[in-house]
Amino acid sequence: MHLPVAILLFLFALYAEAQENFQQANGALTFARSINVPLNAVKMYDQAQESWQWTFGQEPGAVIRRSDRGDGTIEGVARMSFRSTMLTMREETMGVIQYRVTIQTHAGECRIQVAELVHTGNKRAMRGGSHVGPIMRGTGPAQKVKGMSAGNARRLHEEMQVVATQRIRSLIAAFEGRLRAGAEP
Repeated sequence: MHLPVAILLFLFALYAEAQENFQQANGALTFARSINVPLNAVKMYDQAQESWQWTFGQEPGAVIRRSDRGDGTIEGVARMSFRSTMLTMREETMGVIQYRVTIQTHAGECRIQVAELVHTGNKRAMRGGSHVGPIMRGTGPAQKVKGMSAGNARRLHEEMQVVATQRIRSLIAAFEGRLRAGAEP
């Protein structure tokens, strides 16, 4: 009687460890960059605020949610439009990828992080939108996509990773360029 309970506990422990390893390997897609520019803390903050306006601030729905010059923090959200190149469920998956931007400035350094990328499908589609949810680093979405096979969901997720990575990296590079250009005498 005690042997089956021990085996069951052992199997549960293996399952829990596998789930933890899966979650660590499939963490949320996040981008971070540290930019060193010879400016004091106040000028760095002002230049970061201006750089936001010309980069992330140009994205649809871009809003600064919190701006504190005292501690050098700028937090905002924005989104990018997404349209799948896959023929399957194109109308339902067309939608937006929303993300959060956190900028932390100090004397000589500006840290920028883009995180919490979440896909929301086209709500106006005839059958309703197919929401992928959080965009992860791994090989597939964090949750099952309603109305879509696992293979198609995985391909769609990979396409979103590529599109989001290209767009966010280009915005971060433009942000860095504006920040550095504003620091030149």
